[in-house]
Amino acid sequence: MPIKDPDVYKIVEQISEHYQKNISNRFVRKALMVLDLQPSEWERLEGLTEGLEYHRAQGYQFDEIYEMIVAAAHFLYAARLKILPNLRSMTSTGGDTLSGRKLPTGDQERVLRDMALQNFPVNLGILNDLVNELYVKTAALDREAAGKRRPVYERIAELKELGRYLVSS
Repeated sequence: MPIKDPDVYKIVEQISEHYQKNISNRFVRKALMVLDLQPSEWERLEGLTEGLEYHRAQGYQFDEIYEMIVAAAHFLYAARLKILPNLRSMTSTGGDTLSGRKLPTGDQERVLRDMALQNFPVNLGILNDLVNELYVKTAALDREAAGKRRPVYERIAELKELGRYLVSS
């Protein structure tokens, strides 16, 4: 049964917007490439952060959205462990972008870069809260849809570790 709940779409839209503007922006994107997530997890994260229009039409399957939530949690955990301690050194390579092009290096660009780097830990926390909110809302819908049957989230072992990924550093 597809999930077509407007609250779920609203949370996913917030996740998408926040991720694209504050996490995977031109100043931090290069640092994200050091994360050793599986390609399937990157795809699921991309599905969560870029696939909203498709899912508005089709809806989400419970197992599909849970996989996206787990991928986002793995991303957040890895970012806290590998990027936060080294963010400044990872992004201070003379303004290069991932594509190898030079970014403008004027005062305005430097201020924007410094703001992006300084706010990155807070922005990870906001994304963390949004992913948790999406999980809580999805689990409530799952319990409601399951009735007397076992909800889908109880059958996905990785979800039992979700709290550890969202809280640990």
